[in-house]
Amino acid sequence: MSDALATNKALYADLWRHFALFAHDGWHAWREIAPFLETDKRRGVEIGPGKFPHLPPSRGVFVDLSRVALKALKEAGGQCVVGALPLPLASASFKVACAFELLEHVAADAALLEEIARVLEPGGVLFISCPMNPAYWTYYDGVMGHVRRYRADELRERLREAGFVIERGCARHDRMDRWFGWLFGIGVRYFTRVTAKVVEHYLPRVAALPHEWKDGEEFLSEAEKMGGVTLRARKVG
Repeated sequence: MSDALATNKALYADLWRHFALFAHDGWHAWREIAPFLETDKRRGVEIGPGKFPHLPPSRGVFVDLSRVALKALKEAGGQCVVGALPLPLASASFKVACAFELLEHVAADAALLEEIARVLEPGGVLFISCPMNPAYWTYYDGVMGHVRRYRADELRERLREAGFVIERGCARHDRMDRWFGWLFGIGVRYFTRVTAKVVEHYLPRVAALPHEWKDGEEFLSEAEKMGGVTLRARKVG
């Protein structure tokens, strides 16, 4: 097991105990995902959702390291499997895949994207989000198990190499002042229960913040400046 994988497994095994399952339609990205599920009767797949799924549990196959999170998702109607790379899923078996706030945790991000491409059918879509810009790194990133913040060109190239073309997305604010990153990181590490309650209180309004989705790839430059991105990419071929 890689150091990054072991760190994240230990961290989230504890962290998710302090959160309730968050409703999928509370996320701003849901309105972008929903049309693809409406045209396909199969379940989509979501990798690393924890207790913050972007797919409805009744329409999702969920792959995660946290048994606590998977138990909650299963009780809500999800099909769940404990797993990491390679993904324990059949090739070309999904039209929709989601990996929100995941790539930054994975040392082998290229291998993960290749595995997601494998389980998607040709023309299938991938929705992702991740923090951007290494200049914005704070103590909080390290506490949360991040191994990187992406440059726009780096993320674009990772997706291209895995066989994806970016179709649409939005820039979003994901930048903390260093003092706040330190404070937030200390809260997560040493005052987990209290910090989780604070996050749960503010999460609905933060998750629902409106973002302007744009076609093409130009939004990536803006995302690097703002510190975060959510996007849709399509598997070529």
